[in-house]
Amino acid sequence: MQNGENAPTRFVVLGGYLGAGKTTLAAALGKELRSKHGRSVAIITNDQGNVLVDTEYMKDAGFDVKDVLGGCFCANFGEFVKNARTLVSMGRPDVIIAEPIGTSTAILGSVVAPLRSMYPEEFQVSPFFVIVDGTRAAEVLKKPEGFGLGGGKLIPSHQVREAEYVLISKADRLNEEDASKAVGLVRNEVSDAEVIVCSAFSRKNLDKIIDIILSDAVSTKEPKEVDQRMFAVEKASMGWFNANAKLVAEGKLDINAFVTSFMRKVASDFPPESIGHVKVMITSPTASAKMSLVEDRMQVDGLKGGRYFTGEGKLVLNARVTASPNELKIAFEKAIADTALETGAKVVEMGEACFTPKPEVPTMFKK
Repeated sequence: MQNGENAPTRFVVLGGYLGAGKTTLAAALGKELRSKHGRSVAIITNDQGNVLVDTEYMKDAGFDVKDVLGGCFCANFGEFVKNARTLVSMGRPDVIIAEPIGTSTAILGSVVAPLRSMYPEEFQVSPFFVIVDGTRAAEVLKKPEGFGLGGGKLIPSHQVREAEYVLISKADRLNEEDASKAVGLVRNEVSDAEVIVCSAFSRKNLDKIIDIILSDAVSTKEPKEVDQRMFAVEKASMGWFNANAKLVAEGKLDINAFVTSFMRKVASDFPPESIGHVKVMITSPTASAKMSLVEDRMQVDGLKGGRYFTGEGKLVLNARVTASPNELKIAFEKAIADTALETGAKVVEMGEACFTPKPEVPTMFKK
């Protein structure tokens, strides 16, 4: 990795499908780079809506953060670069880690390759990493029986084929046989990428990933042109619900009880296979908690401070579920209200948005 005041900032892009563990891994890598290697790290997050759990989570972890909202990095490349430059001007980080939306399908061609070719004096772009959830590799890489239909997916396989390194996440929940199967499935998709089995929680092979980040290895893979219309059915099948609100504790609010009860309600409202990724975070001056749900699997992603708070806190929610926006609105509003009633909290000043994302045209491909 180059050093010096005028050296390019090291740029790392972590792609991967919904629920793969991108945010958790990005935070773990950032913390290791900061604490063990003395490197400053900034983060760029991304979402279709206008409020993002990942941004709050990264700020809570102490990182400088910028977000690109209202669409993928690929469709907002100018804003993406502007945010990266702002982070450099704010504190000149040694490393910027960028995490695109989990349904992104043009990151190598419309983000990584343009960044490395157009801004070589400002950014040194590392090889492109794509994360695959090791506990769900067979499921997410299953091919559709028909064009965009039939229980399989096109997007995750396409993402893996763009990768220069594939990171099989959640190794702490895999035995050797399962890990080996996941590696085999990935190698069936992409033959020219290195594969690393890793875990943000057990720290397995984080050192290998950090060695790549701190090296001078750069992205060189040439993107292949892809008709983005082939992913339209898959993207259109998923509804997005985003919300943010002020929580007022009527006494002492148990944050862990709130997020756990809320997620259980969501898990009971929708079939497991329809839940792409639901993330909820509560922050307060004294405590914070983040939990995620993929299918029927709940995971605590972060706890900070005590378990309780009094006074005011902030709730941020992002959900991607195969259901209509109206179904999501009804279910999530009820889950929030019922959970607040159960745990002794009042929800005020709630803002929300529910929608099906429109097809995106990557900026670099627009005529």
